[in-house]
Amino acid sequence: MIVAKHVFGDMTCAEVKALLDVSDFPIVVIDSDMKLSGVLDEKSFWKHAALHGFESKIIHAVNANVKTVMNESELINRIDPHTEYWLVADEHGEYKVYDAAQATNIQLRHQHEAVKQMNRLLEAELDMLREQRQQLKQVLDSSYDEIFVTDAEGNVLYVSESSKRFMGLPPDVFIGKNVRDLVEKGIIHNSVTLEVLKTKSIVSHQQYYLTGITVLATGKPVFNEEGELSLVIINSRDITELVDLRNQIAQANSVIDHQNRFLLERKSNPILVRMNTRSEKMVPLIDLVEKVAPTDSSVLIEGESGVGKSILARIIHDASKRKEKNFIQINCGAIPPSLMESELFGYEGGSFTGANKNGKMGLVEQAEGGTLFLDEIGELPLDLQVKLLQLVQEKTFIPVGGTKMKKVDIRIISATNKNLKQKIKEKLFREDLYYRLHVVPIVIPPLRERPEDISLFIHYFLHTFNKKYEQCISLSDSVMQLLLGYEWPGNIRELENLMEQLVVTSKGPVIYPDGLPPHLLQSSGTRLPGVSVSGILQLTKAVEETERQILKLAIKKYKTSRKIAKALGVNQTTIIRKIHKYELHFHDEDETRLQAIDAVPEVLS
Repeated sequence: MIVAKHVFGDMTCAEVKALLDVSDFPIVVIDSDMKLSGVLDEKSFWKHAALHGFESKIIHAVNANVKTVMNESELINRIDPHTEYWLVADEHGEYKVYDAAQATNIQLRHQHEAVKQMNRLLEAELDMLREQRQQLKQVLDSSYDEIFVTDAEGNVLYVSESSKRFMGLPPDVFIGKNVRDLVEKGIIHNSVTLEVLKTKSIVSHQQYYLTGITVLATGKPVFNEEGELSLVIINSRDITELVDLRNQIAQANSVIDHQNRFLLERKSNPILVRMNTRSEKMVPLIDLVEKVAPTDSSVLIEGESGVGKSILARIIHDASKRKEKNFIQINCGAIPPSLMESELFGYEGGSFTGANKNGKMGLVEQAEGGTLFLDEIGELPLDLQVKLLQLVQEKTFIPVGGTKMKKVDIRIISATNKNLKQKIKEKLFREDLYYRLHVVPIVIPPLRERPEDISLFIHYFLHTFNKKYEQCISLSDSVMQLLLGYEWPGNIRELENLMEQLVVTSKGPVIYPDGLPPHLLQSSGTRLPGVSVSGILQLTKAVEETERQILKLAIKKYKTSRKIAKALGVNQTTIIRKIHKYELHFHDEDETRLQAIDAVPEVLS
């Protein structure tokens, strides 16, 4: 490649020869209009001069098999083996000339660099995979339980370090062997792996090792995307933990079955997906929404502020036959009473001072064919309730300043966080309007009454705001417990705002309790009082007093032993025993049930 001099095509060979003292081949040839004619190389020049003399014009010796590109990157992508020269023009009008061999070399160098870069990326990814594999092994090896993994043929792929304690043998003794051979040699008895391979289902029973240890082994099959068995994973636990394990398995199976049913329904139910719930309390509500959405019945949505009334109204609209038309929302408490009538029903031109001379279409008319959502309906002034009653009954209205009745085809959905029956008693809300709006009442329970949804919304909003603000913030276990125990008076809106606040104000990647707002730490049930003593006492007595105080508070807050066990991070049997130990009490019905549960360990033993 060289920066080529350019000459005019009507120059003679003699004139070009004179330039060779300050220039060299190849030379770019242009015409009188400054357009590119081609490239004059050394071989063509001397051949032409020899045949036609030095007075002949060089234009007849030009090689026109030339292509022009804007830069070298374009040159790389446009290599053509039939093109003899490539020209790259710069901003000064100079040309860099590449012959076919040089252009090919540039492309090869680029490909070579790309391959080298790809190799570097692959090596980095391989190193990362090696590190992840090592980390996974360390995690599995740190497990107190023994983990035993085979392929679909029963060949052992992995055994955790716990095998030394359980079977008295290191993992290397098992890896690469077939379970059937280990059974024949008497190393493994009553093999769970063989049962799983046979039944292709979860199997759980006792196993006996030569060390004298008896374990409860649970085997689970793992299937690939084609539905074929690919792995068998065995988890073995010491039999002394049998009672706790049975309680946990019973609870886990119940939760798994419930969640599987819920998830299957959730996948096929768009209303469930948009409501983002797994609470049993929401199931009747969703069933009702599915029935009422396709109709034109008036719906009154009731619930505390922040529970998602406007979202539910939109869901009903989107599931109705009016979904292709407008969804018009108006907050009756956000617009001054003096403007509410004109906003709602519109007005004729010149109706009042400052009015548009052409008039204005109201929100009712804008909702034609669709849905009119009246949020905070309890804030609507009494004088407007009369006109709204006519709209609800007859689907007709008269604009402000107008004389002609207008008819609309709309569906009305209203919502309130007020007690409308109380407002009726106080003469602040019309009873006839209430019953017209109250055709299908839907009450959304507050977030505190559906605790299953709290963690769901925490993770949903945390993910949403992490993505929005390009963060990777997570919550510590202690913070999660505090949030799950909080009453959430502001419901979903309060939770959403808190998650956004935590993401944008967090000083580190993990949020700990000191990063929470003070009112969360001071709220009821999230801070336990300290144990006060008047003198020196035995540590065991101090521990017992601490346990007694914590259990007393937990009984008052959570009401059931299952919830207490979850909140305190222990199993249910332990809670029941300690409640009896410290002579604490639930009400009669719960105590009878607890006594029955407390008898379970004796039966199992």
